[in-house]
Amino acid sequence: MAKQAMTEDDWRAKRFEASELFTPSAPITLADMFAGRREQIIKLLDVIGERGRHAIIYGEPGVGKTSISQIIKLMVPVRTSVVRYVRKAAFSSDTFSTIWMEVFREIKFIADTEDGQRLNTVSDLYSEGVKPSDVVRELSLFNENDIPIIVIDEFNLVQDKDTSRLMAETIKALSDDGIKATVIIVGISDSVADLIEGHQSITRCTEEVLMPRMDTEETKDIVEGRIRQLGMTIEGDAKWKIINLTKGLPAFAHGLGREAVLSAINRRSLRISEADADAAIDAVVNSNQNSLKTEYQVATHSNHTRARYRQILMACAMAQSDEVGYFTPKEVEIPLSSVLKKETKVEYFNDNLKELASAKRGNVLTQQGGARTHRYRFRNPAMQPYVIMRGITDGFLSEDAMNALSQPEQGNLFST
Repeated sequence: MAKQAMTEDDWRAKRFEASELFTPSAPITLADMFAGRREQIIKLLDVIGERGRHAIIYGEPGVGKTSISQIIKLMVPVRTSVVRYVRKAAFSSDTFSTIWMEVFREIKFIADTEDGQRLNTVSDLYSEGVKPSDVVRELSLFNENDIPIIVIDEFNLVQDKDTSRLMAETIKALSDDGIKATVIIVGISDSVADLIEGHQSITRCTEEVLMPRMDTEETKDIVEGRIRQLGMTIEGDAKWKIINLTKGLPAFAHGLGREAVLSAINRRSLRISEADADAAIDAVVNSNQNSLKTEYQVATHSNHTRARYRQILMACAMAQSDEVGYFTPKEVEIPLSSVLKKETKVEYFNDNLKELASAKRGNVLTQQGGARTHRYRFRNPAMQPYVIMRGITDGFLSEDAMNALSQPEQGNLFST
């Protein structure tokens, strides 16, 4: 029996469903939609299950730290117990007291009054502020059947130095007293030492969970899984081009995946082709990501016609890097030689790299190390895939490099 043709209403519904499944602008919140991160999820579940243990989630921006801290409550295997989850996103103006006052506003209890029973929040009891001992006392009052999880996100934004120290002291006290509640600190940082002052005192009672960029399989799960749920398929070249361009960042996996799906839907096709992946690149580059556009323009603008900032930045985006995104000037040589179609040594562009890491160029790169051991990486990780896509639209990639983007084993797009 032949399949019934899809109506215009069917296509509109398919388009709406695609926008619901691919969410580049928001953290992932449904556990059954959270592809990958199995190792990190297992670590966090072990922490929650162990009395007196806590966690610190850290890593680059945009790698899924907030998402995993939000969905972990849905993955705790409960039977008779009840998960009591509270999340507070910190602000630069926050202090230890204001953070915990916000947490306490979400914790409620019933009190007997002359007018009968009344529902109160714990914050009502602390009009003069909150101290570490107050936190220990309040978190000890949960029932044995409760599984309290307190997430403090964006902790790197807090400017008050005492807050970091007091948070470490609180975590240690909670652990020493064997309090069942689990505190999870989340923040942008290369290391726990940069995130929490006095972290050495809580090493014994905390699990440090580094959130790396997604690997190929995790990105593939996001793209293929959602396309499958839409009842659609994707050609291999299109799939691998999308996967290789994301550079392990969930937002770009969602953004490119969604735009490729929408391109196929616009063609009234349930099969996504490489042309749809190319259309997705154009859509992402020309979207309303004004911050990335502005940063790119500041970094690459020059009144000199022979300036090569766009090409150098493109080569930086394609350079081989370490696990936290750093690359050396030497690693820029091969991709830049390919882009410029001539052999190019470090001496040619070394000063340009330093300038790209300066305020003049918007600090698009950050610099680390001494004069002879400089390493660089993109200050905003999202700039890396954006620069590569801009380079594609500007025609900077050779035919061989473009073909490599569509291969499962991408490796180095440039060869000697």
